Amino acid sequence: MSIENMIIVTAHAEFAQAAVSELKQLDKRLTSIEELAPGIVLCGAPDIVTLINKASREQLIFTRHIAPVQATVNLSNTQRDIGMIATAIADLPTFALLERGTHFSVQSRLVQTDRSLGERAYSGGQLNKDLAEAIADETGALESIKKPQIVVSILCTMYKGYLGISPVEENRSNWPGGSRHYAQTAEQISRAEFKLLEALEVFELALPHQGRALDLGAAPGGWTRLLLDAGLHVIAVDPAKLDPRLVRRRGLEHYQGYAENYLEEAIRRHYKFDIIVNDMRMDAREAARLLAKAAQCLRADGIVVSVLKLPHATAEINPQATLREALSILRKHYGILQARQLFHNRQEVTIVAAQPLTKRA
Repeated sequence: MSIENMIIVTAHAEFAQAAVSELKQLDKRLTSIEELAPGIVLCGAPDIVTLINKASREQLIFTRHIAPVQATVNLSNTQRDIGMIATAIADLPTFALLERGTHFSVQSRLVQTDRSLGERAYSGGQLNKDLAEAIADETGALESIKKPQIVVSILCTMYKGYLGISPVEENRSNWPGGSRHYAQTAEQISRAEFKLLEALEVFELALPHQGRALDLGAAPGGWTRLLLDAGLHVIAVDPAKLDPRLVRRRGLEHYQGYAENYLEEAIRRHYKFDIIVNDMRMDAREAARLLAKAAQCLRADGIVVSVLKLPHATAEINPQATLREALSILRKHYGILQARQLFHNRQEVTIVAAQPLTKRA
């Protein structure tokens, strides 16, 4: 076993360097060592503990997940690897965090699978199960996959295992690599629903149980469905039709037109909403200008949840610059603004805004 002082940073593959860059703002000595897989970067710094503590308190946008690397072990792609990993984990100073009654999870990821060397001798699921059982027997700690207090992080290539133990808040996500999955349901209208569900979870928001919601770019109606299910009266704005299952839903009004036109009418009529959501396919800066106008329709204690679409990077186009412009527009109209590139986001980020800075009659 080799003792290490590194971290594994996980982000959307296209924004991996942006994630490393925002961490470098916290410690300029941070270096990229190796890209272990698309969106998964091994980094080093002289004081990883301080860096992780800083990162857990910062509102980072592109860094989905951080796992400490406190030790590495050489692997042989045989069942013996599981015993070697278990021993190395037990030898870590941070193993003391796994006290009796503490809720923990083992989170394993397997990358760089080389099938020319044969199949993997074990799966991530087997690693999780075997190691969790061993840790529970040894320490009296309690496995809790969904709500752990302590996370045992394991990432295995074909030849090396990267190991670490940390409080879950230092990982920036309860889930391996920040990969938050939701079960599909019969009622689900679109996969876009997962974006809203994840946003509510990550930003620690709860939908109001009553009041008025405005869904901009609503079709086919996935976000509208979630808002209706919460008990809200929903104005769904989109020129396109909504899913037929929504048509007769109580509390739904469909404005079959464009968001810009509806907002002009809403402002003129002094409409107010408890929550405004937006998932329209448009340039992030244009979406920000639209949401700036929508601030006039948001109640003082209301919230905005919106996706901002970003362009792919080219020699001439910098998606981060586009995002900075969009956020600059929004900061002029909202007192609170947060942004995160979530697991269910693709070439986009999700923002939450509150405290509209508009004059009220």
